[in-house]
Amino acid sequence: MTPAGELWQGLSDEERAQVAKVCPERHVGKGSTIFAPGDAPDALYVLQSGLVTLSHVSEDGQASILQVFGPGDVFGELFLTVSARPFLATTLAACVVIVIPGKTFLHLLSAIPRIGFNFICVLSRYLTEMALDRGQSSHKWSLQRLALTLLKLSAAHGVEEEEGSTAIALPLTHQILADLIGTSRETVTRHLGRLKRQGLVSQRRRTLLIRKASLQAQIPNWPPPQA
Repeated sequence: MTPAGELWQGLSDEERAQVAKVCPERHVGKGSTIFAPGDAPDALYVLQSGLVTLSHVSEDGQASILQVFGPGDVFGELFLTVSARPFLATTLAACVVIVIPGKTFLHLLSAIPRIGFNFICVLSRYLTEMALDRGQSSHKWSLQRLALTLLKLSAAHGVEEEEGSTAIALPLTHQILADLIGTSRETVTRHLGRLKRQGLVSQRRRTLLIRKASLQAQIPNWPPPQA
């Protein structure tokens, strides 16, 4: 499989082939652990297909989802700066993951400088999103946080449909959404019911359908201005 995603943007076909030779693909089943807290930070990962959640695990073993990664996303990026993994990465669906061992990544940085530039862009975007999330969450009620999360998921993983709605075909349970916005499953169920009654959200089997323009009206200053 040819490497795809933000980390490989601007690479020539020859450079992509070079990456594919030294970075193995791993096929991972649904519900599997890619890395856990305390694991050695020995590799960077690029998701080719499937879905991965990144979670923080509390001292009593409770996992709170911090982020959902889709195809093309980079994760495990802290591997250069920590002595042990601080987070848990698990699969929500069967995945294909490109594994970049630490020594291989350092070699690629010197052999293909564009990868270093792309990696800086990835880190900068993650830091920006983290800062915005923290600021926005501190000033929004849980209903607004849910609406914001649905908008962000639709931007990253949504598929536009003819009826003017956006389909989010992710295996998102009410508990996963609750973890993402820091509230209870019951609260998410209540809020989703309200959004459905307002015609802002609907459901087709396991796929959530949202009307982005209408849902954006629930969130002042969304989408954020482009730098």
